[in-house]
Amino acid sequence: MQINLKEPFGVLKHSASTEDVAHLLSLFIKKDSLLLFSFYERNLPLVDNDIQEFINERRLFTNSEWVLPWEETIPHWDQPNNTPPNLIWFSVKTKDEIIKAIDIDSLFRCVVVKEGDDFYKYSNVIFQQEYYATFDEENFEHYIGFTNKVEFLNATWPELKNRFHVNLVE
Repeated sequence: MQINLKEPFGVLKHSASTEDVAHLLSLFIKKDSLLLFSFYERNLPLVDNDIQEFINERRLFTNSEWVLPWEETIPHWDQPNNTPPNLIWFSVKTKDEIIKAIDIDSLFRCVVVKEGDDFYKYSNVIFQQEYYATFDEENFEHYIGFTNKVEFLNATWPELKNRFHVNLVE
């Protein structure tokens, strides 16, 4: 793994398993915080019933807030009025639930919010991206981004470097 803190948000390049990514995400959660994953509400009817149940049982609310550290692009907006799409925000607490949420959408976006706080007071946005490593369409590089670099260095970094082989690029 390699962590780059030069950008406006931190980026961790990895080739970790889903279980390791779930463990990594759990390092971002404080004892009094929740990890909330998002799912496009319009896509709910397109997934299996067991996935719908998993999301709906953990659903806390729906909004259309774009949390990623870049602007939303119109092709992702809902037609015909070009309005932001509704996002279901659902809470996961255990490692198995985090793994299931990642399996639902490997290019996830989630936020860390203190229990009882308003959604808009989230302390970190965490997201996974993938890019072609080569021209071979099967060869991807995976990155986990996070918006709160200070919190990462203070709370997540010490545990992360004890568990994984990590290089830090500042």
